[in-house]
Amino acid sequence: MIDTLHIMALLATAHLFTVMSPGPNQALVLATAARNRNEGLIVAAGFWPAGCLWASMGLLGMGELMRSAPMIELGLRVACGLYLIYLGIRMFRASFGDRTKLGRAAAEQSKSKLFLMGFLTNLGNAKAMAYFASVFAATGAYELPWRWQIVAIVLMPGIGFSWNAALVLFVSSPPIRRAYE
Repeated sequence: MIDTLHIMALLATAHLFTVMSPGPNQALVLATAARNRNEGLIVAAGFWPAGCLWASMGLLGMGELMRSAPMIELGLRVACGLYLIYLGIRMFRASFGDRTKLGRAAAEQSKSKLFLMGFLTNLGNAKAMAYFASVFAATGAYELPWRWQIVAIVLMPGIGFSWNAALVLFVSSPPIRRAYE
C-alpha cells in the first residue's frame, strides 16, 4: 500500500507541475477568462475529458506504441501541431479585430462550443501527448492495481481542471481583468 500511495503522490505532483507550465491550454483559458468567468470555467471543464483520454491511452501503453511505430507518433504530432497553429491564427486575427465585435461574438458562443474548444485544445496539445506517453513508465504506475489506475485516470485531469479553474477565478477578478486587458 505504501508503494501505491508513493506512486500516486508522484503522479499527482508531476501532474501539478506539468499543468502549471505555460502552454496552449493556459493561453486559451486565460484569454477566455479575461473576457468572461463562466466561459473560462466551461473551457477549463473541457480539458478534463481530454485529459482522461490521454491518461487512459498512457496507461494502455501509448508510449510503447509510439516507440514501436514512429509514424503514428509523427502523425499525431503533426495533427496536434496543425490544430494548435489554427487556434493561434484565430487568436492572433481576433486580437486585431474590433473589440466590441469580438466581445459580441464571444458572448454568442454556446456552452457546448466552449466546452468542445477546451476538449480539442487539450486533445491537440502535444505537451499532453508526450507527457502521458511517458509519465506512467517513469513513475511505475503500470504496476498499480487496476482500481488505482482508474483513480489516476480521473485524478490527474482533475488536478489540471483545478489549476485552470483557479487561474480563471484569478484572471476574471476585476482588478486582474483590467490589468490583463
